Amino acid sequence: MAILENRLTKKIREHFMNRYTNRERAAVKSVVVDLNAQYIKFIKELFPNAQIIVDRFHIVQLVGRALGNARISLMKKMNDCHCREYKILKAHWRLFHKDSADLEAARSVYLRGSQ
Repeated sequence: MAILENRLTKKIREHFMNRYTNRERAAVKSVVVDLNAQYIKFIKELFPNAQIIVDRFHIVQLVGRALGNARISLMKKMNDCHCREYKILKAHWRLFHKDSADLEAARSVYLRGSQ
């Protein structure tokens, strides 16, 4: 494990090129990265045989943001901001991000602003 002074492509590339031989880098089977497209470009050069894996945290974060954006887009298309559906989408947005195992179908929930 190493801590590099910055995240610049040049520094990361230099680190692996100077410390590991081509043979050692070719033996790497997988590399876990975040969604930075720049990393994916040079990882293919540094580790030619490695499978690139995007870490779970960033995938979940991306899906959560997309879900939030879809909810907001839907709310913007609604003509009546006083309707029940709008108020539920606005006030109970956390429900859309809950794990399905944490949702209880039998438990009653008071939906504020509903009629």
